[in-house]
Order: sequence, then C-alpha cells, then structure tokens
Amino acid sequence: MTYIPAFRMKTPVLRALCGGLSAMAALTLAVDAGQAQQTTETPTAPKSAAEQAKAWQDIASRPDFWQGTWQSIAPIADNFTIPPDYTPSALAYIKAYKPAEDSPFTNCKPLGMPFVQNIGGMPMKFFQSPGMIALYIETSGMTRFIHTDGRKHSEEPNPAYLGESIGRWEGDTLVVDTTGLAADTVFQMGRLSEKLRPQGDHSPVSGVIFGPHGPNLRLVERIRLIDFNTLEIQTTLYDDTVFKKPYALEPRKFIRGIERRNEPQEWACTDNRDYLDPTTGKLELNVKDKAQSR
Repeated sequence: MTYIPAFRMKTPVLRALCGGLSAMAALTLAVDAGQAQQTTETPTAPKSAAEQAKAWQDIASRPDFWQGTWQSIAPIADNFTIPPDYTPSALAYIKAYKPAEDSPFTNCKPLGMPFVQNIGGMPMKFFQSPGMIALYIETSGMTRFIHTDGRKHSEEPNPAYLGESIGRWEGDTLVVDTTGLAADTVFQMGRLSEKLRPQGDHSPVSGVIFGPHGPNLRLVERIRLIDFNTLEIQTTLYDDTVFKKPYALEPRKFIRGIERRNEPQEWACTDNRDYLDPTTGKLELNVKDKAQSR
C-alpha cells in the first residue's frame, strides 16, 4: 500500500534529527545557523494553594485508575469477531506482508498505538496530575501523555509512535482522541488462527502485524472501570485508506495488580529477531522463556 506522508518536519532541528544526527548535534547546527526557534510564551503565574487543592480534588473524584498496575488478559492477537471492511489497497498489502522483513518490531522500533498496550502480561501504570494523565507501558518502555487541559490537537503534530493524545471525561469514562502517529506505527495485529476465519474474512492471521496506516489515522479510545479490578479499553480506528468504514476493535480487558511483583520493569530492546520463527517469519506468541533477552 502506497503511503504518502501527511506530516513534514519543517524546522532545521527536526530535519537534522530525522537524518540520524543526535539531538545535541542537531541543536548545535541550528544555533550556529542562527535559526533556533525563540520562545514567545509568557511565563504563567503560580497557582494559588486553593487552586491547586481544587485541581487535586477534581482528580480524586475520578475513577481510580491509579492504584496498582494493569495487565491485559486477552491474547496478543486481535480476534476479529466482525472482520474489518478493508480497502482494496489494504487487502493487497496484507496478502504481500512478510512479518520478518516488514515489521518495524523486528528492528526494535517501538510498537506504537494501540498495539503497544495490548501485549498480554506486560503491565502498564497510570499517573495523573492536573491537566495531564501519563501512562507508563512496560512494552517498549514507553510513557504515553494524555492531555486533559482542554487543548485542541496541533495543526501539524510531529509524528510519534504514540501520537498526540487529547483526553476528556464523559461521566466515568475517559475518552482519548489520538492523531499524529508515525508512518511505521504498528497499529493492528491478526486474529488468533487462520482456522477461525469465516469465508470471505481477509483479516490478518496470527503472527501478522499489519501496517502501514494512512496519513490521517485517528484512534478514539473509551477507557472505563467495569469493577475495581477490571479496566476496559474500547478502541475505534478511523483511516479511510485502510478501512471502508471506521473499525472498532474488540474491547480489551485489563486486570489490576496491587502487589510489588506486578510493578512495571525496564524494557530495553536490542534484538527482537529471537521472537520470530525463521522458517515462517511469524512472531512467536509465547515468549516467556525469552523474557530475559529484553
């Protein structure tokens, strides 16, 4: 599937970064060229004690996502009860896809949204401060930032594996809208078994990580507590280059872990090729014995 980037790195600093230079070297080049961007924002005055207390009271009134950690209890692969209605170009890409060669994950690139949150057994933990929710995800060792201060999406967000996420509360449900995802973000994985595919279902089989998405991929998540120990995330994908109509993934459930052994650990990817079957190019879904290679 042909992908046309929708985002352009406009500043000299970002262009240098994309060319593989270190952040420090890129910044030095920009400063030497006299092209460093100037900060125009006026510093804000500190909030009063009463304002700070009110902000934390608002957080305390929200559903308790914060205690302990959350781990997915579903399989890694998405089980497409209702298969996606793919565009012809997406179907052609799926049929030609070779996981061992085409998956960014093979070369230790981050998985990206929403697949990064869906790895079974890998914990994630919520943190919150006024105006922002942070979510540390052990898979890929990434921290996701969800802005809840009422802002709008950037007109041209810098492409990122986790995208730019804006959240709002609808009652006890956190609704998160994410755009600005990097072109090679892994955003969907195949069903559990080829034997489960109904006739005419062309969704990827287990082991297939599907991508790339189009330039305007948008994710909308609805995050809520079913009970104190169960979190549900329902994600809808909007991408008219891949799906003929918006596609809702199966709601994914996560179980709360309170004990110390449930705490997230550091993730450092150096070589993911051990997770691939060299004969089939498919991901090995049972990686328990190889967890120490992270």
